[in-house]
Amino acid sequence: MAALLSKYRVLDLTDARGAFSGSLLAQLGAEVILVEPPSGNNIRRTEPYAEDKPNLNNSLVHHSFSRGKASVMLDPKNSKDKKKFLDLVSSADVILRSGRPSEIDALGYPSTDELEDLFSHLVQATISPFGLTGPKAEWLDSDLILAAAGVQMSINGDADAPPLRTSVPQVWSHACADAAIGVAIALRERSHSQLGQRVDVSAQQSWTYAAFHYPLFPSWGAEEVTRNGSHVRIGEVASTFHFPAKDGNVTLTYLFGAAVGPFTNRFVEWMVDEGAIDSRFQNIDYSAWSPLDDLDHYEKLTRAIYEFCESKTKAELLEAAKQRRLLVMPVSTLSEVISNAQFEERELWESVQIGELSAKLPGPFVHAIPKLPPLGSAPKVGETQALLQNLQPKSFAAGSQPKPLKRPLDGVKILDMTISFAGPAVGRTLADHGATVIKVESEHRPDLTRTAGVFLNGDGADNSACFAEYNAGKKSIALDLSKKESSIPILHELVKWADVLIESFAPGSLGRLGLGREARKKLNPNLITLQSTMVGQTGPYSSFPGYGNMAAALCGFFATTGWPGRLRVGPVGAYTDIISPRFAVLAVLSALDHLEATGDSTDFDFGQGESAIQLLNVGLLDSQINGRQWEGIGNADHFLAPHGVYPCSEEDTWVAISCSTDEQWELLSSYLKLNSLQKLGISDRLRHQEEINAAIEAWTTQRSNKDAAEMLQQLGVAAHQVQGGKECVLDEQLAHRNWTVIVEHDLMGSIPVRNSAIHLSRTPALISQPGPRIGQHTFEILVNDLNKNPDQIADLAIKEIFE
Repeated sequence: MAALLSKYRVLDLTDARGAFSGSLLAQLGAEVILVEPPSGNNIRRTEPYAEDKPNLNNSLVHHSFSRGKASVMLDPKNSKDKKKFLDLVSSADVILRSGRPSEIDALGYPSTDELEDLFSHLVQATISPFGLTGPKAEWLDSDLILAAAGVQMSINGDADAPPLRTSVPQVWSHACADAAIGVAIALRERSHSQLGQRVDVSAQQSWTYAAFHYPLFPSWGAEEVTRNGSHVRIGEVASTFHFPAKDGNVTLTYLFGAAVGPFTNRFVEWMVDEGAIDSRFQNIDYSAWSPLDDLDHYEKLTRAIYEFCESKTKAELLEAAKQRRLLVMPVSTLSEVISNAQFEERELWESVQIGELSAKLPGPFVHAIPKLPPLGSAPKVGETQALLQNLQPKSFAAGSQPKPLKRPLDGVKILDMTISFAGPAVGRTLADHGATVIKVESEHRPDLTRTAGVFLNGDGADNSACFAEYNAGKKSIALDLSKKESSIPILHELVKWADVLIESFAPGSLGRLGLGREARKKLNPNLITLQSTMVGQTGPYSSFPGYGNMAAALCGFFATTGWPGRLRVGPVGAYTDIISPRFAVLAVLSALDHLEATGDSTDFDFGQGESAIQLLNVGLLDSQINGRQWEGIGNADHFLAPHGVYPCSEEDTWVAISCSTDEQWELLSSYLKLNSLQKLGISDRLRHQEEINAAIEAWTTQRSNKDAAEMLQQLGVAAHQVQGGKECVLDEQLAHRNWTVIVEHDLMGSIPVRNSAIHLSRTPALISQPGPRIGQHTFEILVNDLNKNPDQIADLAIKEIFE
């Protein structure tokens, strides 16, 4: 087994909000130590509890995100423990913290500045709600509040209902994954410079990625995306993805154009075969059609598909998807996720024991070759106190000299054979931090994101702002792989050149290109390969074509996003396409570190859905242990009240408000003059939610969402306006963090793309180039990287492989 990060010691000072960052590092083999006061870490007092019985070892959040960690107990108020803490820090590589600056200071541990002065080797990562500095640095937060601040909520949900969140908290997990990546990047840079640095992650900024590239639409001059139930509405067209079945819901990737249109053709063919639609609908080639060509036809086809799906069971639709190669996937409840044959066959689950109770949770987020070790149990307070004995300060190899890099990933070579969103985002993140990324594509088979808007200064494949965003900083070689005799040798030379190969083709595709595992190792023994698919290379669902919306449906995200009594709407878009790249980047960085330390390379069979399931851990565990339902509860929370999204004075403007403590509720109820409700505890507030929500709504509808949020934050109550792209452009906090940068494209001109959400203090990310034109760097790559001379290039060009 390969514990990729086993040489690193990580001290985890986070609370429940930041705990997932340490969990991710532990899954990759790092020694992660919870440093806890005698009363235990905050995570142990975070609901839900096993059998709803509070005690320090019963929190299901703790069991979800502390498996594989150790625990030592140190009282920051005790002088001997303070000294022991500094000894422990001297032996560590990384410290993790989470919360607002004032919350972190209140814990009583030495500050980041103090530790930086004492231990120059230390990497210190902090995950905060909005950032460590800026106008909202001390704003109160909750998952709901942060969800409102970062666009995704504004386009999630039904048009006639408030904007919607996923009921199992999501936002902090996105930020924690970014923090773990930042740590891995900083550690790689430290291996050359022998210096640590700070990693600063804002949950709000990380969450803006959950809305795909839609937050950039206003900056690109495009119409704002709005929510429309199971659709996303852009202009006149509402793209429909979710449909009712006889026994539940399914997601259907019902789109048009070269990439997805053939799947729509096959679905229409099935409907015609069964007499569910007139054969004239089959006369159109939907790969060369747009709804704007005939909106009436589009609406009739949509209604027909709706009625057809409603006449079938989920199992019937799934079987047809397998036989006919359709983009259909049933919407799974959390209990169906646990029993799913795909995950059982791939041995995703590990047993979790909580007292006399047992349940299942996912093991390490990626299938690695060699295999990663199992996680084990979450620790009791101070369970591994012996770790405090015989501590040795961290040191570097005797005689080694610092050789700092300009950028952390300078010299790392990535061969990018990915398409769509999930795969390209992996290479984009690595390029942000200095890796050389060569993207392989062809004019005959361009990346799907080249067909996605917004198009600027023309509508060609090289004019997609979407592609420019997800592929910023890369180089492009045009290589027509259908002409195998001449193009495959060039591809194999690129494999020899690379340190890392990332690809997102269907299972088995690499083998058909002469790049099975054994063949790759012969070409390049040290090559790290990450093969990214919807649910993995093996298992009964592995052959299904699909995108992240289908993986999200299969893995439980759609079921946990919706209103009572309504069709589940799911997180907007191909949600796992946004979650999974972070896991993939972290896997690649860990493998690079392991290769440098041991000389052993690692391959990854990466299932996007499998990795994303980690974000549902709390719901999965609670539903098994306590039988609690997380599906279809809207914006309600099982443990917080009030907790909702309320209308404001202007049309379709909203403010999110939540009270995480009795103190916040007393402040809010006093301000709203709800004297009869002011002393209600949480259990009573949960019972009186309808009355409380009505009173809050009466207040919010009299003012703007921005004013309401600012007034409540000043009062001491967590609130934030629900923000779309336009609001994010005007958000002073995001501007403070430079969340977008302007790059120059030779066809589109000046274009904003998102900056990295991972702020490194010494070696920050640099985004200076947009995604390339198809084949923009072909000649440069052939000459500089593959050492071809002009005659060789001319001979190959005659064979028309560079197009």
